Amino acid sequence: MEPDAAHGWLLSRRQDRERRPIPVNVRDAVFAVVGRIPPGKVLSYGHVADLVDGVRVTPLTVGRIMATADADAPWHRVMARDGELVIARRSPRLAELQKIRLLSEGVAFDGEGRVRMDLHTWHPGGTLFDDMEGD
Repeated sequence: MEPDAAHGWLLSRRQDRERRPIPVNVRDAVFAVVGRIPPGKVLSYGHVADLVDGVRVTPLTVGRIMATADADAPWHRVMARDGELVIARRSPRLAELQKIRLLSEGVAFDGEGRVRMDLHTWHPGGTLFDDMEGD
């Protein structure tokens, strides 16, 4: 297969994957994790995927799910592992809203506009579900 043909094939497979509906149980599992992130703390898409229990989830799937979040969901606490607000690629307005929400929670940014993951990454005690038992 020629390189251009291979690239086109990969693109079409990715586009197909991005169009597939995400099962409700996967969506619910991701939002269960994201809903536990305390104000002032953040997680990467990959970290959220790792914390989802019972189903295999990729960081890309977490990103797709965050793109469908309700306005009151803490979607703003999820970003790239390097702290980049990758939503800016899709919507600069939403990236600005994400930054405003994070700043209002005391989240610090570096000189390149990335979240200081070293200061704000959430580390749930034990397992995520141990952390939930006090509720």
